[in-house]
Amino acid sequence: MSDSKKKTALVLIADGTEEMEAVITIDVLVRAGLDVTVASIKPEASVQPVKCSRGVKIVPDTLLSSLAVPTTADDEHSPKLFNVLVIPGGGPGAQAMAASPLVHEWVQSHYKKSLLAAVCAGPTVLKASNVAKGAKVTSHPSVRTELEGYFAYQDNYIGKSIVVQDKDHRLITSRGPGSTFEFALAIVEQLQGAKTVDEIRGPMMFPQ
Repeated sequence: MSDSKKKTALVLIADGTEEMEAVITIDVLVRAGLDVTVASIKPEASVQPVKCSRGVKIVPDTLLSSLAVPTTADDEHSPKLFNVLVIPGGGPGAQAMAASPLVHEWVQSHYKKSLLAAVCAGPTVLKASNVAKGAKVTSHPSVRTELEGYFAYQDNYIGKSIVVQDKDHRLITSRGPGSTFEFALAIVEQLQGAKTVDEIRGPMMFPQ
């Protein structure tokens, strides 16, 4: 996070993360002017490439364990909250995050204080972290049954790429790789405004 004036994003990745959901989100947020940090949740001594669900390897910026869990303390020396915490999907990656107490701590620290954004199987990590119960969410259909009952699950557009926002819980969720551009642009709109969305859509040749 080199520029203190920029909005900041933390994107979590693990072995088995869905690479499209991670990379598309990272790219769109960078285009929108956010300072993006990519953190591996792997319990390692040094930063190593993460092998995603289709074999693509991503080299993270840092290890999540190397970052201090932020607080809301009004102290220039205290670690600060990111403006958005992003949780990509991919079954094995989401399962690893859902099983990680450290990830739970990070999610809990940001809940309702910053934006939480989860796509595909990512919302299972929110549930495992015991946050946002009753919030409106969507997900990949493969994890729907895990989420129903805990969340107010939204499935009004079966087969379509959708984004669900719950502003009371400061939460954005979406369904999978095919909806990740819409997911990332929804984050941009929340943090940078509709004008920035319009400015970056055109060069990406993304349809209106």
